Amino acid sequence: MMIFVSSEVIDNIEIGENTIESDSEIIHYLFNVLRIKRGEKIILNSIDNTVNNYKQAIAEFEKIIDKNKIKTRVITVGRFNIEFPVIDVFIVPLKSRYFEDSIEHISQLPINSIFLIKSKFISTNFQEIHKKIERLKKIIYWNTIYVRKHFLTNIKFLDQKLEDTLKVLSKKYAKIIAFDHRTNQEINADILSGRIEKMALMIGPEGGWAKEEIDLFTQYGQVLKFKNIDVGLKAEIAPLVGISQILGFINK
Repeated sequence: MMIFVSSEVIDNIEIGENTIESDSEIIHYLFNVLRIKRGEKIILNSIDNTVNNYKQAIAEFEKIIDKNKIKTRVITVGRFNIEFPVIDVFIVPLKSRYFEDSIEHISQLPINSIFLIKSKFISTNFQEIHKKIERLKKIIYWNTIYVRKHFLTNIKFLDQKLEDTLKVLSKKYAKIIAFDHRTNQEINADILSGRIEKMALMIGPEGGWAKEEIDLFTQYGQVLKFKNIDVGLKAEIAPLVGISQILGFINK
C-alpha cells in the first residue's frame, strides 16, 4: 500500500515509531477496504514528489489512531534522484463520457503534468472544465495509489490562445512535439536523441489541428505523426499512443 503525505512529514520522519497524518479517505481505505494488518508494509511518498526527484519512506503498519492518523514503524527513509525527462502533455478536452477515462489512464504513466488547452475546431466550455478540476485531481490521486507511482501528475487548464501558450512553452521546454496524422514525418529515435530534460507533447482533437495551429507548432516545435500509424485516432486513445511511443524511444 502507498499513501501521500506532506513534504514536512517526510522531512521529519525518523527510523522507528512515527505517527503519520493522512487523508481520512486513505485511512478508511487502508482499514475497511484493504483490511491492513499489523506489520504490513506502507510506502510513504511526499505530495511534492516529481518524476525524477522524490522523497520516500518505507514503514510497517502498527495501528490506526483515529480517522486521520496511523502509527507506523519506519524502516527506511531517503531522497532519490533519477535521470528521466519531465514530460508534460497538452490535450484538448473531450466532449464525451471518455474524458475522465483518458485522464485516468494518462495519470498512471510517468507524466509530470496534464494541461487542458483550446483548439480552433473544439469549442471548449472552460467554466465546466474548471468545475471538474477537483474531481479530476481525485481521479488522478486514486489511480496513482493503485499503480504505486511515486508522484502525482498535476492537472491544470490554460484559458488562453494557443500562440500565447507556445510563446511561453518555447522558453521552458527543450522539445515541443505536436502530433498530427496528416504530416509526413514519424516520431523516431533520432528526434529524441541526446539529453532532454523537459518536453511538451501536444495532442489535438480527432480531426487534427487547424492549418494555422500546425503553422504555430512548426514555428515553435515539430509536427510529427505516430510511428506505424497513418490514420487519425480517437482523442481518448491518442495521448496514450503518443506517450507510449515517446517512452519507448527514451528507454532505448
